[in-house]
Amino acid sequence: MIMVVRRSRGYSRQVLGISIGLLCGFFLATWLRLRWVPSMKTCHDSNIPETGIEMRTLEPPDTGRNFIFVGVMTAKKYLSTRASAVNRTWAKTVPGKVVFFSSADSNSSLRGLPLVSLPGVDDSYPPQKKSFMMLKYMHDNFIDKYEWFMRADDDVYLRGDKLETFLRSVNSSQRLFIGQAGLGNEEEFGKLYFNHGENFCMGGPGMIFSRETLRKIVPNISHCLKNLYSTHEDVEVGRCVKKFAGVDCTWSYEMQQLFYHKYFAKDAFTGNLHTSEVHKAITLHPIKSIPHFHRLHSYLESQRIAYLQLKTLRTLREINEMNRLLKIPLIDDRTENTKLGSTPDLVRYMPNIYDETIAWDFFTKSLYSLKYDTPKRGLDKTLQVALEDIVLQVMEMINRNSLARGRTIDYQEILYGYRRIIPTHGVDYILDLLLMYRRHKGKKRNVPVRRHAYLQQSFGKIQFIEELTNDVITKPASDVRSANSLTNFANGVSSGAFGNVASVMYSKQTIHFVLPLAGRFETLKRFMQNFERTCLVTKEDVKLVVVLFKTAQNDQSLEIIKLISHYQELYPNSELRILSAMGEFARGLALELGASQYPSDALLFFVDVDIHFSSGFLYRCRKNTKQGKLIYYPEVFSQYEPRVVYPHKQTPVTNILINKQTGFFRHYGFGIVCVYNSDVSSVGGMDASIVGWGLEDVDLYNKFVISNMTVFRSPDVGLVHIYHPVICDEALEPKQYQMCLGSRTSTYGSPSQLSNIIQNSKHKHKETSKT
Repeated sequence: MIMVVRRSRGYSRQVLGISIGLLCGFFLATWLRLRWVPSMKTCHDSNIPETGIEMRTLEPPDTGRNFIFVGVMTAKKYLSTRASAVNRTWAKTVPGKVVFFSSADSNSSLRGLPLVSLPGVDDSYPPQKKSFMMLKYMHDNFIDKYEWFMRADDDVYLRGDKLETFLRSVNSSQRLFIGQAGLGNEEEFGKLYFNHGENFCMGGPGMIFSRETLRKIVPNISHCLKNLYSTHEDVEVGRCVKKFAGVDCTWSYEMQQLFYHKYFAKDAFTGNLHTSEVHKAITLHPIKSIPHFHRLHSYLESQRIAYLQLKTLRTLREINEMNRLLKIPLIDDRTENTKLGSTPDLVRYMPNIYDETIAWDFFTKSLYSLKYDTPKRGLDKTLQVALEDIVLQVMEMINRNSLARGRTIDYQEILYGYRRIIPTHGVDYILDLLLMYRRHKGKKRNVPVRRHAYLQQSFGKIQFIEELTNDVITKPASDVRSANSLTNFANGVSSGAFGNVASVMYSKQTIHFVLPLAGRFETLKRFMQNFERTCLVTKEDVKLVVVLFKTAQNDQSLEIIKLISHYQELYPNSELRILSAMGEFARGLALELGASQYPSDALLFFVDVDIHFSSGFLYRCRKNTKQGKLIYYPEVFSQYEPRVVYPHKQTPVTNILINKQTGFFRHYGFGIVCVYNSDVSSVGGMDASIVGWGLEDVDLYNKFVISNMTVFRSPDVGLVHIYHPVICDEALEPKQYQMCLGSRTSTYGSPSQLSNIIQNSKHKHKETSKT
């Protein structure tokens, strides 16, 4: 019994061992078959379009950098220009080796340029011998080291990452000849000695050979060189491939987009690069200008960075989703990664109160927005560029798999759209798109369709860039104010658009104030207090002339004269004057009279009595004005009606607070200007015939615009127009009256404030009606 049991156990162990061995062998064989044997089916998940080439469903084993050998045909005279540009740009992105081939007498002194001087080859055109000898060099030295071989020109831009993605989806064990198929131009059509249906790969956008194709043609190169039928190098290479490898160039419409050749090459890739052609292409040809070559490289690198940023966001979203599924609690939902990884959603920002609601901008051919002082305005360039970028991305997503389905969808126009910017998340868009559906397989048809797109551009991580400068500040440090806040900025020296104080000597040019006035004694008192505080106490180099018109009713001329005399007595070293004018008030005449009191080289400041100015503005007035060259037209910050801004409390109008709720910059106002007296005279001076409110400033501005001088215009936080009710006289000229009404309307309040008042009044009216 014991022996039987022992034999039974030994036999069972043998059977079990054999079974396990067979099972492991079966799984190992299955794995090896799936791992190494290429499938003959098309990879449906690939983003590469249908090309007529047999595709792999699985990527081949990682071969590192030994994937493709690229030979760049160049000439001795282009080694330091085109070849060098290629070596510094796209050559570094190729998953393999890039070598430059030139004539026998070429030798490069350029450091790091891999150059092969082909024996017995010169730089004469057409370069047929150079091309065939380059292919022979590739075959003889690298045929077993690379899967793919490419012939490229030195004026082509190649995108290594897209090339690798494309070629890794193709079965390299086949005989393949890849590129943009050509038949010759109209004059040569049918005369290149090709049979019907045969073609060649155009040399400009590049030719790609599989290892098997190159292995077939190189032993027969001498025959191909002895039997040339044309002067075109790419035609003869194609003929040789057809004869000895038995394959044509890839006959596919998509190759025109992947291997892109610009037929009108004079201005190729010198304009807008943000196009579908540039984004889709693997190669771009031709680029003759070296600066434009580097410009294209910089643009594509920026697109690569944007792609990696998007990839980072997607990764963060996956991490957040996995944390949610695994029920891992968040340590802090305010962290940057948590915010960046939040799922795109039009309601991921939820306001806590009504005042935190972010309004949508509406646009068609114009933009309607509450952010600006004028609700309707034209589409600015930044929005146009943003929409172009969005449409490009949307159409790429829509057409990602359209070619395989035998249809394409073309963009026509945006019928209307909405946009809002959420500072903590990104930009939201709702677009109504007009598209054209085109079916090119089966029964062809074109159908216009409308689609709504709900899109979100997420912000990435905040980037801090240190800007280094060797400039030396020559102005005393005590005179330079901090620009960290609007309040400090308004009282100090500006930077950026208002001028950088670095390496600029602070000018002490005298500023001559010219102030037209008719009545308004109380307002003048406020102006003189500001003038005393900013100019007289600090001993600024300024002079003031008040051009005073007597008013028919409630004349305050006596009080005004006493006030100016008072300040003159307090500050005897200053020059404060009053110039009396006769007749009806005319601002143009007043400015003309005031300017006549000063010499031709005087720096004038045309100012109104409602203006509050800072010492920072005086600096900019001097710096941004140059005699005979530069006129400074600052955009003044104009206050809104205090009862609208501060509805629940009494706040003095002299409270200088600059933001979108308290006022707006008058981009349409031209009354305040810093200009030299001689420049006013050179353009014909003021139009003294204009009586009453407005137009005289627009007339002078237009004269400067058409002159040979430069008008510098910029918002200036050092100038504030203190609010006062605007009274429009119906006796004014119609054009003046309409301008006055427009100015009065703009000072009521911001569009958002006025809309809130209307909404609240409607709500109160409903409540009253119910009661």
